[in-house]
Amino acid sequence: MAPSRNTVAVLLLLLPLVIGALIAFATFIQRRRQQRLWQEEQKKRKEKANEEIDTDPTSPVKVATKEELKELLEKEAWAPKLDLKDWSEASEFPGCPWNFECCQGLDEVLEKIWKQPLPTELQSGYKALAARIKSVRVARVKATLPTATHFVIVYTLMTGAELFGGAPIEHAVGLTLDNEEETTMSNKPDDGLRRRRGAARSVGSKGPAHVDPDQMVPDMLLPAMLPFYRIHDGFGVLLSTGHLPLLLSSPTEGMSGSCFYVYPSRGLELEVARGRPLVRFARVDKTCSACAEHGVPRPVVVYLEKTGEQTEDDECPLDFIGDTISNVAGQRVVPPSYMGGPSSSS
Repeated sequence: MAPSRNTVAVLLLLLPLVIGALIAFATFIQRRRQQRLWQEEQKKRKEKANEEIDTDPTSPVKVATKEELKELLEKEAWAPKLDLKDWSEASEFPGCPWNFECCQGLDEVLEKIWKQPLPTELQSGYKALAARIKSVRVARVKATLPTATHFVIVYTLMTGAELFGGAPIEHAVGLTLDNEEETTMSNKPDDGLRRRRGAARSVGSKGPAHVDPDQMVPDMLLPAMLPFYRIHDGFGVLLSTGHLPLLLSSPTEGMSGSCFYVYPSRGLELEVARGRPLVRFARVDKTCSACAEHGVPRPVVVYLEKTGEQTEDDECPLDFIGDTISNVAGQRVVPPSYMGGPSSSS
């Protein structure tokens, strides 16, 4: 049966479309093949050029090593600059908050840093630290985003482990020690803390420390921490001194095992947990923080889990700090009450 006249007419109309589609497909395949060949050729040329650079000692182009890349990174304007000096050279840092010019050894250096007399709650931590220190260095971190200069004491222990403490804050006012006879501004040039506007030094007995409510610093979330902040604005452990810039810029963050265990004043965090205003002031472990209630003259430690569970202890924040420093210095102390240890009242 011969095709009808209409069928022939339709085939004649479709034939140019089919031929055009075949030509377009063939052109596409050819272009893809040429593109693939060009890419392969470029890859070979690049590999050959790299081989010539690596083997030609006179080539002006070199592949940077890790050390060279690190050096280039440190030269970037935005990158924080870290400098370390032994305590005997600390005066070479302009604006260094510690003055060790009259010190003859580590004992005198520690006395300058840990301004004597110490509150009772901090004495155990200081003794545990002092007994295990091998060397003391001063670190300066200069950041540009935002612009800031941080000074830190780096303690190297006999074991090789390293601890660090921030510079004392300048507004430790209203701080008194029980039975204290007087609180004066020191004018002696060999003071452990270089004389600054608003910096005070307490003298008197070694009784427990507290803060006069009438003289509390308005922006201080937890004034009970001031007796420690007059020594170190934050305290922690270091697995590498290179971690300091990150820790100082983000105090509540850790890096490869380095972290603040006692947060600096700028790292204190206020949150409402189950209707209770709590200030996170220290790290216990990954899942637990040490807190204290905001607005209470003599707060106690409240352990706050990530789950929201709270466990209140009888010890004050300074007791917790003293035990924490003893622990990180290598002198094991009894666990807190929330981990099965005795409470302060027992």
